[in-house]
Amino acid sequence: MADLGFDGMVKVSFVDTLADIAAPSAAALTAGVSLEGRLTADGLTTGGETAEVDTSKLNSTSNSAVVGRRTFTVGVKYVRGDDEEAVEVEEALVYGARGFLCVRRDMASSVAWAASQKVEVYPVQVRQPNPDAPAANALQAVDVPMVVTSEPKGYGDPATVAA
Repeated sequence: MADLGFDGMVKVSFVDTLADIAAPSAAALTAGVSLEGRLTADGLTTGGETAEVDTSKLNSTSNSAVVGRRTFTVGVKYVRGDDEEAVEVEEALVYGARGFLCVRRDMASSVAWAASQKVEVYPVQVRQPNPDAPAANALQAVDVPMVVTSEPKGYGDPATVAA
């Protein structure tokens, strides 16, 4: 079995509206703003963390816990530009914008969204975008942190694209 790489194998879109987060339509995903062509190589963050609920009792001789609430860290980092695609990305990812960050892994990014594909869907609101500090020999990039506004269909529990 071969190891999986990232290069060219991640598709990312910012979608304004979805009728069903568990089964987004291929048409809705296609209508979203395509991001993978503008994101830096390490410009996608979709991490999660789980809190613990202490279940230890007064008579316990060791600590015990069960899983608690999950917190998701979601955001992107894109390269600025003045072509139509770059402007579309910059105009979509403004402070306060609400939508869905949709991520498909392990399939060439050039493959169109289609039924039965697995996709992570994060309902998000854009926080304050932050441009990188000026630097020699560097492209202008903008870090866009996001907050997850409701239960996502994340890694390990993805949505399935509907026709």
